[in-house]
Parts: sequence; structure tokens; C-alpha cells
Amino acid sequence: MGKVDITADKKQAGFTLVELAVVMIIIGLLIGGVLKGQELIANAQIASTVAGIKGIDAATSTFNDTYNAFPGDMSNALTRLPNCAAPCANGNGNSVLGIAPNAATANTAENLQYWIHLNLADLVSGVNTTGTGTFGESMPTTNVGGGLVAGYIATGAIAGRTATATGRGGHYLVLRSAANAAGAGTTLTANQAARIDRKMDDGSPNAGTVMAIGAAGAGANCVSAATAVGVYNENQQGLLCDVAVRIQQ
Repeated sequence: MGKVDITADKKQAGFTLVELAVVMIIIGLLIGGVLKGQELIANAQIASTVAGIKGIDAATSTFNDTYNAFPGDMSNALTRLPNCAAPCANGNGNSVLGIAPNAATANTAENLQYWIHLNLADLVSGVNTTGTGTFGESMPTTNVGGGLVAGYIATGAIAGRTATATGRGGHYLVLRSAANAAGAGTTLTANQAARIDRKMDDGSPNAGTVMAIGAAGAGANCVSAATAVGVYNENQQGLLCDVAVRIQQ
């Protein structure tokens, strides 16, 4: 009986250390690429949301300049805006939106008319004039989730803000998860809210033109109240924050 040559079998028994190292490098590169891609997507969502809010602010200024009236509050919208028919309606003409920024919406309220008037003036897209008062219909969505609700408050004490908030009165856009109910801080992570704040304002959740609205009210979990100014709890991963952005400063 001849001898059996097992040399070839031994050579095929497993991977060499070099081969394993190459495989691990490839896996590492793939994981790194996925994580980098996720980071790029997250950055793009934040940047798009910030650009959208700034665009709405600019559209509001253009409407004011064109019609000498605030959108949503315009008292003669039915005669001046193209194709303005129900649910499009007149406002009362007192130069402010007649509803608080973080209040529940109503289909005939001026904060809903705000979007309808801007749409009919061809100044915003992504909304229509159905009067349904829902995100993705008469009110715009954002790329980070939720949508935007407009409103006015004289004191700056928006519902749900942290207890130490020092906001100013004026018109605000609130980024929140529910179109028809007051937001309670369930749209953004604290990191997302902080990044929006830093891009648009001072990065402080309790001061400036961008302010935090926290889960369970009073900024709980969204914001640390360690100081009067507070900081975003960016180590928390849950959806804990909404944000209110002051426009028409």
C-alpha cells in the first residue's frame, strides 16, 4: 500500500494569522464606514432642519414686506391672497398669532392659518391648504422627526420650558412630535437639541433664541438644572426634548 500524502490537507486546515488580520481590518473598515455614514446622515438631518427653520423665518419676513401683515394674522387674506378660500381664513389683524407657541392647535386658529397664508403666497413648500392641522399636511415636518408649530407669547414663558428659562416674548416655532397637542419633549435626543441650539444660538437650553422643552415638563431629563443656565443632558439617549426657536427678532 502506498503512503498517503497529507501535506496538502494540512495546508488547508485554517486561516493564517495574516489572513485573519486582513479579515479583521476589512470588518473594521466596514463597521467604520457604516458608523461614519450614520454620522453623516445625522449631521445632514440637523443641518436641513436648521436651514428649514431659517427659511421659514425669511419667508415670514418676505410676507410681511409684501403684504404689510403677519401671515396667519392677515385680516384681509380672503381678498388679497391668491385662491384663499376655506379653510383659508382672515386673522384679526393685531400683528401677532393668537395662540401660544406650545399650545394645542385648532383647525381655524391663526397658527394654522400661518402656514396656509405662507403657502398661498408661494413662500413655503411641503404644506397644503387642507386645514387638517397635521404634520405633513397643513403643517411642515422636519428631517429630525416631528414637525413645526407656530405661535406667539408676550412673556416668553412657553409651556414645558425649564423652570429657569429666561426667554423673551415674541413669535416662536416649536419643533415637537404632536401637531394637535402641546409638546412635552418627545421628539429629539438631548444631543440633537443641543446641536440645533449651537448652530442657531448660544447652546444654552434655558436662554437665548433657541430653548429646550423637556420631557415631563420643567426640562426633566432633557436639561440638567445644575446651574441657572443649565446644560443639555447629551449623555441621555432617549427622546427627551423639543425646542422652541424665536423668529422675527
